Amino acid sequence: MIVDAFHSFNLAVVLLISGKILTMKIEPLRRYSIPEPVVGGFLCAAFVAGIYQFAGQKIVFDLAIRDYLLLLFFAGIGLKSDIRTLLRGGKPLAVLTGLAAAFIVLQNSAGMGISSLFGFDPKAGLMLGSISLTGGVGTTLAWAPIFEERLGIGNALELGIAGNTLGLIAACVIGGPIAAHLIDKRDVTQSNDTRLDVGTTFEGPPAKMDYFCVLWAVLFSNIAVLLGTGIHSLIVATGIVLPQFVGCLIGGILIRNLIRWRSAAHCCACGRAWARGWR
Repeated sequence: MIVDAFHSFNLAVVLLISGKILTMKIEPLRRYSIPEPVVGGFLCAAFVAGIYQFAGQKIVFDLAIRDYLLLLFFAGIGLKSDIRTLLRGGKPLAVLTGLAAAFIVLQNSAGMGISSLFGFDPKAGLMLGSISLTGGVGTTLAWAPIFEERLGIGNALELGIAGNTLGLIAACVIGGPIAAHLIDKRDVTQSNDTRLDVGTTFEGPPAKMDYFCVLWAVLFSNIAVLLGTGIHSLIVATGIVLPQFVGCLIGGILIRNLIRWRSAAHCCACGRAWARGWR
């Protein structure tokens, strides 16, 4: 049974909504910060597995729209990346970056070592290392075709998605209670330390969205993808193998930091002013 791209996309939206409702209603999911995409995706996986197990019917989803949405996702991350904010990170950011780099090496070493112990190609272990555990499902989807086509790892996608799902659930189950304990122990939400910007109450003006805000967001997201596609072509010309989303990420970062908008609200205000001028 093949589910076409249109129905697959709408089913994904329904699953996301279902996951959000369940995390709102079920306290343990909310307490341990289980992401709603994981909850909704688990429901779909359980249903598909049940159909295959008891009815012998394999359900295949047409994911043609997935690749473009993946590029939009990373372009959006780039559009949100402000270099000035990054530079203000200082020593804590440097320490966090160093720890992240060390864990990436550890994840890849463990993945390749375990793959070798089980008689698999060591390169397959990379899909169970930083690609899936640090990069997430988006990075897994982007690297899987490269591993399959260039490295001959036929089950790269399945390995990566399985590793990402198990890693995400383990991280939430283990990290959620630890984070909650540290927040309560240190009383972060009641702290008067002005250096804290995590766990404190946001006191700025509420964000406003209107017709022009949505149009600006769609326009710049697509421009970032177009620019990223060109950047990816330049990267490929150098002989470096990277997924296409890297170019879109760079494109979004360039747009965000080279075009110095005073704020997102400024873009919307400009749109409203132009509209009034045409009346």
